[in-house]
Amino acid sequence: MPFTYNCPRCGTASRPYVFRSGAEDHGVRHRRRRHDGDYPVREYIQRIAWRYAFARAAAWRPSGGDAIAAAAAGLLVLWCLWHALTN
Repeated sequence: MPFTYNCPRCGTASRPYVFRSGAEDHGVRHRRRRHDGDYPVREYIQRIAWRYAFARAAAWRPSGGDAIAAAAAGLLVLWCLWHALTN
């Protein structure tokens, strides 16, 4: 079951995260951006139910490091193909 971060001061809730640590990280970023690092009263991490069959796949997003690694791997494959065809 996924987790969301909820801030009662702003009235916002995060997108669903597969792991609790993802929702906690979202809370850390939210506090830094919106509340200058202060902890809003009664903020919490909530466990929610999946709403539809493909929600689990939709909740996962690649991190910046994943995107950089994928781009580097793609460039390496293209370079190998170019090198093989030109030599």
